[in-house]
Amino acid sequence: MTSGTSLTGNAISLQGSSGTGLVERSSVPTGLEYPKYKRYLRFDFLCSCAYCTMTESEAQAIRFTIDHYRPRNARPDLEHEYSNLMYACEECNTRKGDRDPPPTAQASGTRFFKPDEDFYHEHFKKVGSRLEPKTDIGAYTIAAIDLNRQSLRRLREIRTRLTNCDRFVAEGVAALRKFHIDRLPLHIKAQAATSILNATKMAESMAKGIDAVLRDYAKSPLLDSEIDPELEARTKERMASLKKMEGLHPGAWRAPRKQTKK
Repeated sequence: MTSGTSLTGNAISLQGSSGTGLVERSSVPTGLEYPKYKRYLRFDFLCSCAYCTMTESEAQAIRFTIDHYRPRNARPDLEHEYSNLMYACEECNTRKGDRDPPPTAQASGTRFFKPDEDFYHEHFKKVGSRLEPKTDIGAYTIAAIDLNRQSLRRLREIRTRLTNCDRFVAEGVAALRKFHIDRLPLHIKAQAATSILNATKMAESMAKGIDAVLRDYAKSPLLDSEIDPELEARTKERMASLKKMEGLHPGAWRAPRKQTKK
């Protein structure tokens, strides 16, 4: 996203970063408590989750929250730092929790994907409806947040259908527009031109209709409570993968819990 100005338009003190990934952070007012940055995050993250990329319109009843990339208990100094805040769906945020790989792991590339610094295609590849890792960053993010959970696989299938339908309709429109009317006999040129114009309008209307139908269909898979038949096997696989990564870098992989006062 192109870097923008502050949404307030009159902030005196600003902070920001240029960003190198899909998300490019805007300049925002400094000194705010982190909940007040939510509208800026929503704008910069294109109303989508930093980790699974699900959008608000696709999420329906799933709430969007502010995630601290480095957990507050690990880095209390970054609690209100805009560059440490991510816009995330509640499911990804909950799964991420207080996970915080130790410095040696992060230095070697075993950390969470960060969309304002990393390019998605460099760390993940889509195979069917599943995500496969291309790097340690991709592997850790997929395993820790469960980016192959059933609702996300269904969402990717729907996105693929949308893309394919739009492509087929677009190809049909392009073919109609390339038709050589001048090669037709004079007495049917006008009729052919009118027919092609009407067909083009109908195709464009169909594209919008397909989009609407599939988006309506997308609502139920993200809200239902069907049993995920792969859940147990996938959980075992994820835990084994995480255990293997954690074994390579001894140390605490979660932020220390905040001590409660007695």
